[in-house]
Amino acid sequence: MIVMTEQNTTALPEGACLTAKIPDSTTTRLGSVVVNPYRIAPLTAVIRDGGQSIGQARVRVLGRGEQGVDIDYQVRDSTLWQHGGIPVFGLYPDHVNLVEVAYTLNGERVRERYQIYAPAVRLPTLACQTGALPQVEPLKVDPSLKKRLYLFNHLLTEIPGNRQLKWNAQGGAAEWDSVGVNWIADTRGEVRWYLDIERLHDSSHVDGLGASMGFQQTADGKLIWGQGQRYYKHDLLGRPLWDRRLPAKFADFSHEIRETARGSYLLRVASSDTRRDDGKQVRTVRDHILEVDAAGEVVDFWDLGRILDPYRAELLHTLGKVAVLLPDESAKGDELAANERLEGDNLPFGDVPGVGRGRNWAHVNSIDYDPSDDSIIISARHQGVAKIGRDKQVKWILAAEQGWNPALREKLLTPVDAQGTPLARDAQGRYEGDFDWGWTQHTAWLTGKGTLSVFDNGWGRDFAPTKLEGNYSRAVEYRIDEAKGTVQQVWEYGRERGDAWYSPITSVVEYRADSDTQLIYSASVDFLTPRKLTRPLLSEVKYGTQEVLSEFRVTSLQPGNVGYRALVIDLDRAF
Repeated sequence: MIVMTEQNTTALPEGACLTAKIPDSTTTRLGSVVVNPYRIAPLTAVIRDGGQSIGQARVRVLGRGEQGVDIDYQVRDSTLWQHGGIPVFGLYPDHVNLVEVAYTLNGERVRERYQIYAPAVRLPTLACQTGALPQVEPLKVDPSLKKRLYLFNHLLTEIPGNRQLKWNAQGGAAEWDSVGVNWIADTRGEVRWYLDIERLHDSSHVDGLGASMGFQQTADGKLIWGQGQRYYKHDLLGRPLWDRRLPAKFADFSHEIRETARGSYLLRVASSDTRRDDGKQVRTVRDHILEVDAAGEVVDFWDLGRILDPYRAELLHTLGKVAVLLPDESAKGDELAANERLEGDNLPFGDVPGVGRGRNWAHVNSIDYDPSDDSIIISARHQGVAKIGRDKQVKWILAAEQGWNPALREKLLTPVDAQGTPLARDAQGRYEGDFDWGWTQHTAWLTGKGTLSVFDNGWGRDFAPTKLEGNYSRAVEYRIDEAKGTVQQVWEYGRERGDAWYSPITSVVEYRADSDTQLIYSASVDFLTPRKLTRPLLSEVKYGTQEVLSEFRVTSLQPGNVGYRALVIDLDRAF
């Protein structure tokens, strides 16, 4: 690490440039510089306060080269006290970074410049690794979005020897193991932060298994995510606030953790031990929603195996021969207990697409919370989108009509036009206009505009078998009238881009109020190619239009590195 300082105590304006009129000096009023202070975020540092009380700090990490993007932010005094100095975020790896700070000390305004070396990116070394982080290439950047920082959450899905641990009980997803690849890039595509996942991930024991997924920035600016049997909350410097094991009744976190307006947290988990109506005890798969309070105490949970229909198999048929279904000669009934008896003893339990509790019948990949009626909205990849109340009753279902039992069929939304008139269908059963459902969709989130956004992956569209070309994905926005039981499609993006924008799995669309844009990450483009060298696209589209303001190509450098989600990081909340 190299640390050099320049100092000036003259009162100067701090607008666009902290470097104005800084004379050469080798003195500093602060203490030492500690790079990677919490051992998990190597591109961060703390400039220690040297035992003094400083305040009103501001930081600028200067962009590298003429086109480099500066990162600058204010620091609350409470944050200075928490870290014992000034937090530095956004260092370039393997580079001597120029960092400017300004702060108040004993009534004086002090400005200093530091040179801080941060090490090169280090990721886990795997037999299949041919590169480090995926490359982010800016294709278009709107000037209004130039200061954006994007967190990318990718998964390395091919891990040699990752099947060494299995649950002893029937079913469960514990052996689903993936190294998370998580980093923040600026709009030049430069790496400005990454998570040293080896501090958390370890395939050799149960608590270290799993994929780090579901990153969200909370109202207080921290990051939350989960991995297997644990879930976490850290600040952007890597300081841990939580490192918690799931409550004993639950297991196998993946995909989503969500902060609610109640101050609680919703996690997508499974049951660690469920006794089915046929007497079998199983671990379920991706079909429970757990709510915990800020202290980690259980508040509530939703057992979707009893709320929805784990024997609806229409979309499972599109996933190929791996789907575990009721015997062909059996006739599915409306009652859960009767269908469990139909299984007999021949259907294997475990993390496999299939009907019945103890298999991956739902595959919930997102949760949202609606404070207006204390309800949750879930995206179940293998079923559709549903809203469910605190009383565990289904309010509505956004999905094609095929296969639902009589009770749930009454909850299906009816597609309508802008005047509220039900849409007609053609001979193939497709609705007039551009209306369509989400197919094996990801993320069903409220926009704050009275609408719901969904990433329609398009795998299994119209219940068709998998095909390698002629596909498309969409970001789509719906307006739902709960009282009337209707849904209107008000916007879509992506259909025209076809296979070049098609993501059969993962992905996200999220409305950004700060820029009035839809942030869309088509995160698994080219996933169906033989080597699975994916080339996702991150786009920000002006709300309600087809105008792409910014777009980035993300190119994987190793097979099996697939995007899951991306999100904007807001530094104003973080420090």
